Amino acid sequence: MKLTANITLDELCKSQVSERKGINNNPNPAQIENIKALAVNVLQPIRSHFDKPLIISSGFRCAELCVAIGSSINSQHVADNDCAAADFEIPGVDNRELALWIKSELEYDQLILEFYKDNEPTSGWIHCSYSTNTNRNQSLRAMREEGKVIYKPWLE
Repeated sequence: MKLTANITLDELCKSQVSERKGINNNPNPAQIENIKALAVNVLQPIRSHFDKPLIISSGFRCAELCVAIGSSINSQHVADNDCAAADFEIPGVDNRELALWIKSELEYDQLILEFYKDNEPTSGWIHCSYSTNTNRNQSLRAMREEGKVIYKPWLE
């Protein structure tokens, strides 16, 4: 199912873990609408601006898949509560540059520059969510400190 000119539902639901474990990772109609809103308002504008495909490492995850990978069933990746999220990058584009463009040009709920190392443009990835209700435009940076993942406001 095509959600936009360049984004399909399949690429946002594909999961090696769900395939390996036999988990049905198909969204319900309400979740599909949330995923489509993310694709229309965030992913397609990125694809159109950079004119390169996005590599989506994690899109929709059903609650069972979240449990299987050690994530929260309340994750925005579950696409409940009027919101959906995806983790992605674009080959050849600095992840910090990509996050800065999203931050300045798009409406979003949460934008996280995850595990990016300064002066290593291909390090980390982008997590971005979109809400059909209210977007917080919250920008964070995820990093490890003393073996724990911490999230700090990202002001750059």
